[in-house]
Amino acid sequence: MDFEPNSLTTFLFIFWFIVYWVLGGVFFAVLTILKLGRIKKVRFSCLFTILAGFCGYGAAYYGTRFGNEAIKVCLLEATNKAEVVMSLFGCGFSSVFGAFLVGAGILTLGGMVFMAISKSKSKPWITMEKVEDEQKEEQEEAEEEEETVVEQNESKFF
Repeated sequence: MDFEPNSLTTFLFIFWFIVYWVLGGVFFAVLTILKLGRIKKVRFSCLFTILAGFCGYGAAYYGTRFGNEAIKVCLLEATNKAEVVMSLFGCGFSSVFGAFLVGAGILTLGGMVFMAISKSKSKPWITMEKVEDEQKEEQEEAEEEEETVVEQNESKFF
């Protein structure tokens, strides 16, 4: 039975891309929140998505290529479809997963570089601290007005 790595590479490319994109996106979102940094989200998102695609394809391609010999040996011994499926994933697991980990490392380092490139130096147009300060000022002004109104309504006769 001949081994065609194209279908496995395509499946792994789609799977690794989604895993990289979702888990990496969550990682960098949490990192941005914890660092309390402002970044240009559109620039970072586009660059990160492209990098996740390249890392997903690279991990799938090199993982199947490095595990090609081990997979071929297991396929020669396979007699039914269940053994074929197990030989594809079982025998090539270390090379495929190793390529995934290398891709995850490249994605993390690349994401850090893209975050540095995407930092925003402009002031934010919405600041939450100022809103709280304005609310306190409005409350203090309202209390002062109440005191003034109360003082004006007090008369000598009532």
